[in-house]
Amino acid sequence: MNVFILAAGFGKRMRDLTASVPKPMLAINGIRLIDYSLYLCHLWGVDKIWVNTFYLSEIIRDHLKNFKGKAIFVSEEKDKILGTAGGIRTAYPMDSESENLILINPDTIILPNKNFKIKNKLPANSKIHLYLKPIPANQSYTKISLSSSGKVSFGSGDLYYIGLAIIDVRCLKKIPQNEYADLSDTFKELEISGKITGEVFLGEVLDLGTKELWESYSTKDIFGAEKTKIQNFIHSNF
Repeated sequence: MNVFILAAGFGKRMRDLTASVPKPMLAINGIRLIDYSLYLCHLWGVDKIWVNTFYLSEIIRDHLKNFKGKAIFVSEEKDKILGTAGGIRTAYPMDSESENLILINPDTIILPNKNFKIKNKLPANSKIHLYLKPIPANQSYTKISLSSSGKVSFGSGDLYYIGLAIIDVRCLKKIPQNEYADLSDTFKELEISGKITGEVFLGEVLDLGTKELWESYSTKDIFGAEKTKIQNFIHSNF
């Protein structure tokens, strides 16, 4: 399978931390968010990697051009930011040999446990499969419920989407290239048709979406024993 890393956002909620650095290039515990996403790609044995960029895109592009691992295709959204769905639709070739795509949002640190295995295909009749976790106390996320058959519903429930998904890119085909489109609209359309599924993620998830959350984790040993493996991967591939 291939993977798409969403790296075009402004990171406005990080305030001064992203004044001169795009959020995916921020480092926590000495590890850049974009590099950790590449490490996950390595763990999951992906074939090729796409990354979309917009804000300070040249910094991400110049960093990734030194990557010696899997092939990386960097899409630079020049005139305007295209949103999550628009970014994928514009960058990813619809005639790719891989119709199913792993989607990663590097805003979130995803720490899979030893029992987690990324799906290599979608469930029957599903176009998008979301990985979910229980909503933490005092946090505001879009509420999601999960039926016994794995179907996802939005607006109620005690789960939230962690920024990791499997997507059949053909469900984005009707979106015009180089136009803004958000994945949340696609999610809602597929909810109506019963073609969006999910499961509870096996592992820990750290949301680094705001400066306050970032600072709360910045002094903690969030990677534990895995940190040496991550660092070795980074050092051997850059």
